[in-house]
Amino acid sequence: MIAANECKNLMEIRAGIDAIDHHIVSLLQQRMEYVLSAAQFKPNLESIPAPDRVERMLSERQRWALEKGLDPHFVIGLFHRIIPWYIETQTAYWQQNQHRS
Repeated sequence: MIAANECKNLMEIRAGIDAIDHHIVSLLQQRMEYVLSAAQFKPNLESIPAPDRVERMLSERQRWALEKGLDPHFVIGLFHRIIPWYIETQTAYWQQNQHRS
């Protein structure tokens, strides 16, 4: 992938954006693998949401956004969208696997 400041035309810029978006989707899938693997360590449904952990995560992601020069409100908003999806998926996965035990 060509660095953004080395692109010579819009086609190269778009190719770079597409490559990054593909990587983001792959990372979301990898994150899901960790989330589902974590289900085995959760003793009950109530332990899945882990609101204290989520608050610590959001604070850390806000700091990361600031360090990278990104709008922290946008980054936190993004995580407010994806975290519930992971929690819902882990909950369903936990319930499904409890019936197999």
